[in-house]
Amino acid sequence: MSIDTSELGRKLAFFQDQMLLSTAEANQLQALFADQFGFYNALQRADSLHVHIKVDNVDQLPQQAIVTQGGVIENTKPGYVKYAFADGVHFIFSSINVSQEDLMDLPRPGKPFVDHFGIDLRRETPEIEAMFASIPAQARALGWETTAQGGADKPVFCCHVQVKAKHWVYPTRETNLPPIEFAYGPLTISGEKSGCDLRPANPALLNTHKSQTASCGGAPSSTCKG
Repeated sequence: MSIDTSELGRKLAFFQDQMLLSTAEANQLQALFADQFGFYNALQRADSLHVHIKVDNVDQLPQQAIVTQGGVIENTKPGYVKYAFADGVHFIFSSINVSQEDLMDLPRPGKPFVDHFGIDLRRETPEIEAMFASIPAQARALGWETTAQGGADKPVFCCHVQVKAKHWVYPTRETNLPPIEFAYGPLTISGEKSGCDLRPANPALLNTHKSQTASCGGAPSSTCKG
């Protein structure tokens, strides 16, 4: 599967009309599909891309309008919902804690705002695995910070969803891009096993701010993982 961008402009205009996406954020997302983007090759081989947006209350989303636009609720839980689209550009909305920054004493943007973009590398082929492994070196070459999660026998959990491993990259401020997630391996959805490995904060932030270790919803991480 490859991402179809033929209707991307129309979709982004819809979410802008719903006041869920700013013009600047829509432009940021479209910039990922330009060949100047540092990870353009990875995006071209991705199975899907997701936009994770923080909102005050997911229950107040225009659900019927999103469904009419082609969004299918792929998974949901209190404070979290993912709408999958046939073109491979999915939208996630959350009001629970999903990142370390949510627990840090520092200014946060007014909601709604894009927490991160996610590039989903689902196929476990030698080519995709090598590409995924090269992401930290590529990020450092660009002067971007990077953090890894999971790997080997330690999958990454987010609520009742898990993947094999993730690399997070943090573009420099000059790029005007949010954090970017690279998720490797099939997406597994479980109604029984759950947990929440928060998105790591930009290491540059951790150097100057004291973070707390907790999981989604503010519960200690030891009680969140199943």
